[in-house]
Amino acid sequence: MSESALVDEPEAPASDAAPPQGDPAPAPDPAPDLGEQAAEEFGRRFQVVNIWDNRGFLNISDLVRGGQHYDAAGDGEPAAPRGDGVEPREGDIPAERTALALEGFAEPGWFAGALGRLRDDRLLFLAGPDGTGRRTAALNLLHRRTGCFALRALDSDTDLTTWAPGAAPARGYLADGLLEPRLTALDTIALDGLRARLEQADAHMVVVIPWTPAVLAHLGDTLHTPPVRALPPEPRAVLDARLAAVLGGPADVAPALAALPPGLLDEILQPGLRPGQVVEIAAEIVRVVRRGADPESVREHLSFHAADRAPRLLDALRDSPEDLALLLAACVFEHFDQTLVEEEAGRLLRIADGRLGGGDPDADAEEAPRAVFRRSRSERLEAIGAYVGPAEVHTTSAYSYVTRPVAFTRHLQGRAVLEHVWREHPEAAELLVEWLGTTPSEHGRGDRAGFVLGRCAQWSSGRRALGPVEELAASTRPADWRLAARALGAASTDPVLATAVKARLRGWSRQVSVSRRCTVALACATEFGLARPGTALTLLRTVCDGPRDGTGAVASAVRRALLSLFAEPAGRADLLAGLVSWSRAGGATRQAACTATAHLLRTAAAAREPAEWWTRHLLGTRPAGRPGEDPPGLELIRCALAEPETFPAVRAALLEWQRRAADDPRRAPFVEHLADRLGAAPRGGVLRLLSAFEAARPAPGGRRAAEALAAWRQAL
Repeated sequence: MSESALVDEPEAPASDAAPPQGDPAPAPDPAPDLGEQAAEEFGRRFQVVNIWDNRGFLNISDLVRGGQHYDAAGDGEPAAPRGDGVEPREGDIPAERTALALEGFAEPGWFAGALGRLRDDRLLFLAGPDGTGRRTAALNLLHRRTGCFALRALDSDTDLTTWAPGAAPARGYLADGLLEPRLTALDTIALDGLRARLEQADAHMVVVIPWTPAVLAHLGDTLHTPPVRALPPEPRAVLDARLAAVLGGPADVAPALAALPPGLLDEILQPGLRPGQVVEIAAEIVRVVRRGADPESVREHLSFHAADRAPRLLDALRDSPEDLALLLAACVFEHFDQTLVEEEAGRLLRIADGRLGGGDPDADAEEAPRAVFRRSRSERLEAIGAYVGPAEVHTTSAYSYVTRPVAFTRHLQGRAVLEHVWREHPEAAELLVEWLGTTPSEHGRGDRAGFVLGRCAQWSSGRRALGPVEELAASTRPADWRLAARALGAASTDPVLATAVKARLRGWSRQVSVSRRCTVALACATEFGLARPGTALTLLRTVCDGPRDGTGAVASAVRRALLSLFAEPAGRADLLAGLVSWSRAGGATRQAACTATAHLLRTAAAAREPAEWWTRHLLGTRPAGRPGEDPPGLELIRCALAEPETFPAVRAALLEWQRRAADDPRRAPFVEHLADRLGAAPRGGVLRLLSAFEAARPAPGGRRAAEALAAWRQAL
């Protein structure tokens, strides 16, 4: 597939890319991959990245993990996207992410003392178990101390003994999930040097550390810097703060609590609850208030006993393979349509071939007709603790359809069952890998299966935790590469496993293997890359610099990853700056930068949010210290216009901008400015674009294009 074909047909799914030469061509796969979905929705955060939360699977944009801030709608429905995106693990922390941590924050008793230590020492170690709200508190500490949103994240493998603020230092740094060996490597000399570098940059740092004896002893006995113990705030304080933030104010909290049955709050709001559990209670109260749900149902929805119930649920279904298959299918594909869940349950039964135990009830009568009236769907779902939710209408560009999603009554029940199966039943875990690894990619199934494989890797131990994913990455099927990339993205949310993911991606990016390099590129479109945009851009360039594969598969995967990274507004400026260096390098990297620019412009031409961003970028100030130089976006436009393969798409996109600017005064300044700047050095593709602008008079930019062309002709 040529690069020009990729420009002309941006909607082609990744699976259409040809496999390595000599391999059989895979069957066409109409499902869009991660990068393509992001390309279609530039103005929105990455919506296909799912995580487990108290409503089962939710978009990652609905959660600040481990703290007091995540939203979930009732009855298994994901909350509306709030635009927080993926939790950043490297680079700038978006201001909206910090603002979300500030919203409805219940200040714990130790907060004031920690703030004083951060002011005096510039460096604070915050220790506590997972789920105690450490990251949310850390962001509040940094914002309160610095008074600004210029905060930056450091990844788990950062070496603090040599780390120093960059050329454009932030005011605050958050190191969350730092590995234990990195912490114990600090000595008093390195610690003093770190404080000195922070003081020189007028910055502060909070290091969120694990609650382990080795770390606590090293900080206290060796470094004489005991950490602040991050005890969770009182459950009632978290509940009141969260309800006030969601419902509109403190005055709305009392009526909401009055809607609950007498004594219920005292029964469930026990001391020692983690902030995330309290927020789950708040979400249930909001469901009762806003949706008129049954207040008595709050108890059965809460996930507090999901882990205890998982082994009992499996034991109750041990002699029914059909029910076990339905249970596992519902665990993986919760909130998918009931027919899809049943299809996956049937596929699992066929793959199991009797391994689910109890024997196949139809094994002795394969030729006999299957009974039409057996247990009803509701009865089978009730046996596994699930139900079918209300009908939901979905609309595509061509038609609409209805789904009836399957959900567990108790939140997080699906996760609890899968984790129990993975940890306690190795043979069943092998069956899970076999089933998930062959999941069809259409209708989002492959994305979900890859996510679950990544979470299973987090529940594993040993050097082979990523073994199943590595096998998928070595496959000849593009669908397997996407599955592997999705699994690597999900696995990378664990700080320890993230180092293994990063190491593999770095190694694979330098290989000749098309499958491995495509997997690397596609993984950069998942939460791995979105949380580490700098690392992702470096990996993508390494992939581009490798040998040509002759099929366009690698170039297509890189392009899709770049489009996904651009969907995160906070990192757009850095991404364009990186693409400028690509465009100046020549070869495949230049072609990748130009192709991505063509798609960025064409999508932004029809979407308001990215169009407004491009307008601000191109009309804004030029690079500091270089008054005569264009902003990175304009340099990329010039480069893409100069390439024969990308010129048609860029020309069409910019003409669409001009057409829309005729009826939109907000776009007109952009088009006028663009014609001015391009007219300063008209040649090649720029001349052809200006001629098209001139022909479109009196549309914006037409007159200035004509003036630039007249001056060029006079200079000949």
